[in-house]
Amino acid sequence: MPTSRALVASNDAPRLLRTLSNHWRHKFDVRRDSDTHAHIPFAEAAGADFEVAGDALLIKLVHDDGAGMARLREVVESHLQRFARDETLEFNWQA
Repeated sequence: MPTSRALVASNDAPRLLRTLSNHWRHKFDVRRDSDTHAHIPFAEAAGADFEVAGDALLIKLVHDDGAGMARLREVVESHLQRFARDETLEFNWQA
């Protein structure tokens, strides 16, 4: 299944992970294994892993469709940027 990864620098990656997990908990079966990792199953053929890596958030997306992957990237970016408050996040997606 196609994957896309990004390492996003942040002043508070653990808070971003916590906020994102809590935000999507009402809609998806979010699994938080620890304070530094969460998995969000967006659909049967799409999901995301988020892991705190020092001063960054490592994001791994999977999606079985190219257009769906692009949309999933947009959704993740918009949510994280909104939760980042006055910090501007940079997303450099790699296949």
